[in-house]
Amino acid sequence: MKKKLFSVLLVGALAASLVACGKTEKKEAKASTANTEINAEEYAGTITSNAGVYKTFVNLSDWKGMSVDLKESDYVVLDSDVEDYIKSMLESKATTNVITEGTTKAGDVIKLDYSGKLDGTAFSGGTATDVTYTIGSGKFIEDLDKGLVGLTVGQETDITCVFPESYYNSDLAGKTTVFTVTVNEIDESVVPELTDEWVAANAASLGIEDSSVTTVEQLRTYVRSYLETQASSSRSSAIFDAAYKQMSDGLDVSDYPSEELTDLINTLNSNVDAEYQSYSSSYSSKEEYLKSAYKFDSLDAFNEYADNYAKQYLLQKMIVTMIAADNNITVTADDINSTGEELASYYGYDDYNDILDTYGKTMNSEIGYQVLYQKIVDFVCENVTVNDTTDTAE
Repeated sequence: MKKKLFSVLLVGALAASLVACGKTEKKEAKASTANTEINAEEYAGTITSNAGVYKTFVNLSDWKGMSVDLKESDYVVLDSDVEDYIKSMLESKATTNVITEGTTKAGDVIKLDYSGKLDGTAFSGGTATDVTYTIGSGKFIEDLDKGLVGLTVGQETDITCVFPESYYNSDLAGKTTVFTVTVNEIDESVVPELTDEWVAANAASLGIEDSSVTTVEQLRTYVRSYLETQASSSRSSAIFDAAYKQMSDGLDVSDYPSEELTDLINTLNSNVDAEYQSYSSSYSSKEEYLKSAYKFDSLDAFNEYADNYAKQYLLQKMIVTMIAADNNITVTADDINSTGEELASYYGYDDYNDILDTYGKTMNSEIGYQVLYQKIVDFVCENVTVNDTTDTAE
């Protein structure tokens, strides 16, 4: 099944987004930097032309050789990290042993029926059947949670509970109630043993594409390599973020390319509108949805956020593009097509041409910038000094 490809500006990293910008008819005195329908081969030319426009709005000072602080120990993969990751793999393949006798204890996952009564009368929300609950999780009120310890499976038990004074339902706050509870089963998780046979049988289903991984030691080697790749990527991002903060703090931005800024703001609104339409039956208005899902006090608060966020995103794009142009860093058609094929595979499209047929050749601009951003992250990391702040006494 195809997954919809649309901008993740609201939730993703500023410059790693796929921004589905539309075209507008607005004209600018300067050449437009807004994304347009282009072939992959044409993207490289937009880097230089866009940088020329961006330089009329902001002047980037010399940044090469700046130093950034980084706690290098945060990006070292330990043996314990490898074992924890393998443990999570094993747990993902755990089976459930259903126990229908015995007594419950803290930490057990149980299935139960319960019925709560206040002064002998059932109250709203106090009755449920076949509920899965982990004893000690604290998701029930304290008295009920504690009262589930030591119960006999299959036996009906009354548990007297006092609701907290601060309970959100004022009809129950501070009141004494009785819950009639029956634990129907204890669900015991059975984690498989780590063996060569288990690795050989489960590697493919765990997403390990290397068919040569068939033993425990090979799995450990694979996991370490994977975690080190992730750590290296996180380290690069941290270095770039620290360097970018120095580049952008106090930077005098005279203005922003108006058409591109408008497109970005429209994209944010389009994303939220699409989300709201998916859940509109649960909300009386878009404003109510924004309050519930994103904690915005009003539409005006969201609009202010959209404007500020789009400017932050665009400033970073301006700086990234200027660095690329000044240092002859470019993006080839092969770069774009290769990344496009990866996205097609991830999102369930036949190939990159399927994406282009669906969303248009604007995607060449958007994927091109995604590739360019990562190249600039690597370039900046190579041209700054990193000061290790790891405490050697640790």
